[in-house]
Amino acid sequence: MSKTARGTVAGVVLMAALTACGGSDDGLDAFRGDGDRPPVTLTPDMVRTALPSKASAPKGFEGDDIEVEVGDEAVEACAESTESNCGGLLSMGGTDFDTDDSGRGDSSEYDGEVVFGLLAFQSPDDARATYKALVAEERGKAEKDGQKAKAVQITAGAEETVAFEDSDGDTVVMMRVGSVVAVVNGDGTFVEKPNYNDLAKLQIDRLKKTVGGVNPDA
Repeated sequence: MSKTARGTVAGVVLMAALTACGGSDDGLDAFRGDGDRPPVTLTPDMVRTALPSKASAPKGFEGDDIEVEVGDEAVEACAESTESNCGGLLSMGGTDFDTDDSGRGDSSEYDGEVVFGLLAFQSPDDARATYKALVAEERGKAEKDGQKAKAVQITAGAEETVAFEDSDGDTVVMMRVGSVVAVVNGDGTFVEKPNYNDLAKLQIDRLKKTVGGVNPDA
């Protein structure tokens, strides 16, 4: 092997070692944890902070109030949505973004809504189990009566992502980052379909900033 080839191989090995030691730059190290620190767990306040705020509403949308639930109420709502036991759930929160109809009159043809939801669990394994159940439940809804679900391409930076659109135009994006499950769900009544990749990225970016101790609205 030549000196140049040996140098190239050594560089690749070094980069792999740095990545294995937590040197990744995808912003997910805190969600994964390492030998010294466990994976981050979101408090109810962090869930509230990480959800998109009124101030962060994209152009053409109006944000709504954020609601966060804990304890039995959260588990009950999660179980109803996912048809699972939602083991390890600590809290969940959600908010709606409606189409901004200002200047368009009162016509209902401009209605449209996107719902953001976060589920915070005790561990990545707990989140992974409910995420799997959620994907199965939503796919079952989308493909009932022989309907086909159309895959939607999402590259928002989550560890796991599944997204599709049903025959009515409703779109659901489901993502998992460590011990957190994030959902972006839009109905099919938009005149102009939203960019769901941008909306999903908005949510993941706010999660990363919140875990990093940065106010996403700052």
